[in-house]
Amino acid sequence: MLASPDIVGARMTIEELIDLQEAGSRARVLGLKAYENPYLAPHRIPTGDTSALGDWLARHDAWKFGWEVEDASREGRIETHFKAFISMAKRRLSILN
Repeated sequence: MLASPDIVGARMTIEELIDLQEAGSRARVLGLKAYENPYLAPHRIPTGDTSALGDWLARHDAWKFGWEVEDASREGRIETHFKAFISMAKRRLSILN
């Protein structure tokens, strides 16, 4: 469940972080786009209170992270990433031998 706008600015707990990441992941499963992050809604973006900006950004980023992880797994980019990583490691080993 997303934090209500009136508590944005409060410190985020680890439970909230996980909930927001799961919400982002579910949003991707449901077909929402990254720009549909609920923390981008105008009423959720802090204005005039710079102390709340860091907490808002953490919540925004937690949702976005969950969305991006799910997106990467659906697009097969995680496998591609690791294949490229392994290939690079093999090249380095062959240069050393």
